[in-house]
Amino acid sequence: MKVKFLNISLCCSLILASCFSFGQDIHFSQFYNSPLNLNPGLIGAFKGEFRLVANQRTQWSSVTTPYSTYGLSVDAKNIFSSPISAGLSVYQDKAGDSDFSTLQVAFGVVYTLHLGDSSQSINFGLQPAFTQRSINYNKLQFDNQYNGSSYDANLGNGETFENNGRTYFNLHGGVTWNYEIAQRKEIGAGVAMHNIIKPQQSFFNEDIPLHQRFTINVNGLFRVSDKIDALPNIIWQKQHKFQEMIFGGQGKYHLNKGNYKALYAGIWYRNSDASYFNVGMDYGNFHFGISYDLNLSSLKVASNRRGGFEFALIYIIQRYKPDLRRYKSCPDYI
Repeated sequence: MKVKFLNISLCCSLILASCFSFGQDIHFSQFYNSPLNLNPGLIGAFKGEFRLVANQRTQWSSVTTPYSTYGLSVDAKNIFSSPISAGLSVYQDKAGDSDFSTLQVAFGVVYTLHLGDSSQSINFGLQPAFTQRSINYNKLQFDNQYNGSSYDANLGNGETFENNGRTYFNLHGGVTWNYEIAQRKEIGAGVAMHNIIKPQQSFFNEDIPLHQRFTINVNGLFRVSDKIDALPNIIWQKQHKFQEMIFGGQGKYHLNKGNYKALYAGIWYRNSDASYFNVGMDYGNFHFGISYDLNLSSLKVASNRRGGFEFALIYIIQRYKPDLRRYKSCPDYI
């Protein structure tokens, strides 16, 4: 079926989706606050029992219909005191005038191997996923709906679309390594491969696979002074012909005032695309993060350098473990 994608709205949606959504996969600027999306090996990589993560990103509102991305995940560490951790994640992305939507649900498991005195650990993660993609053709405008002087929504578009969506199975995997050298001093690294089986994603029975995405990341935590830590981070990703490198870091200032535990501020650079800033705070068992992108790509003429806001919220549940001590009863009488 020959489909005429001559409408400007559809063309822009497809072009922007390919250029600014990093090839084909959902991603966040605060990748360090979206662990299950970054690397399946990061499931259970936190200090606590359970972790809940929420992410939200809005971008390109200055150029076109805003692109919105949402993420929600939960993971449990060392289930039943075993080396197994598990996590569930849901991500949804909407792009352009056509509400081009991607919904991904993934369940992952990790096996943790401790080395030596357990200061080092290696995590092996596997993450099966189901993805559903859809498009709303009713929100698009076509040349047949031009009545000679203006657009008329009552006119037929002259097109017949066989499918407005597709569902497919996917599989991701990753390995991470972490070394706690001392208190407030550690390093970590990870390697991941997403879309291992390269599922077909075309709506029209064409051979258009979802290409594999390779990710390498290295991060650290270093004590600078009594109150300040440095958290450098670098990530490199490649998917088909597209690749991305982000490097930067945050400073962490310890407050030690009740529930107000720490403040964060950082600056990052994404090659040939954007620079962005982030601030954050630890409050009780919560971590809040906010970032804003400044567009530096060729689209800066249209965007006026404006990218978009991103928000992250992390809550870690730590079960109370009583301090069991042995006491010797001594009589207070003779």
